[in-house]
Amino acid sequence: MGKTIKLMRDASHNVYILPDARTKMEMYCELCEKEIGWLGFVKKFPGTGYLITDVVLLKQEVHATTTEIDPAALLDFWAATPAEQQADIKLWGHSHVNMSPSPSGQDDSQMDYFKDGNDWFIRLITNKKGDMNITIFDYANGIEIHDDVLYTYNPKRAELRTSIEAEIKEKVKEKTYTPAKTTTPSYLPKYNAPAKKTNRS
Repeated sequence: MGKTIKLMRDASHNVYILPDARTKMEMYCELCEKEIGWLGFVKKFPGTGYLITDVVLLKQEVHATTTEIDPAALLDFWAATPAEQQADIKLWGHSHVNMSPSPSGQDDSQMDYFKDGNDWFIRLITNKKGDMNITIFDYANGIEIHDDVLYTYNPKRAELRTSIEAEIKEKVKEKTYTPAKTTTPSYLPKYNAPAKKTNRS
């Protein structure tokens, strides 16, 4: 049995994705009835996690259980990517169609390909139901981090939240009530308590 490392209450290895990238990935899976694969750009934020900023579909041959990227298409993709973005190509994703996203032996052996020149790389396996199997291969430290949650990060949400908070503060006020004072109407006779009797000896 291999060694296992459990990260307790550690969010620094969470994997996030921008909304448009997630939509593209979901549509790849939805619109293809065979296994389909893609590459992605990822930014690493130490102490915070990893952010998938975009995914890209390349020419490939697919089958019910396999997909093979065209080597020429891979070279063309690398050449067309600006030099400053090439280091962000850190994601290999693919669909298992209607099957479990658990990795196969081929999925595991394939990750040796990405070890060359990379301190880390992410493998993401999903399916038409949206199940996730995410593995961060930390080649530099010789460990793997597994997760089954992909978090959507919308940078516009924080900006929109600030705007709405200001709008609520400006337009929404709490209604307050002032209790009415109780007074004795002037036409009612005043009640005077009878004088106390005193005993005379």
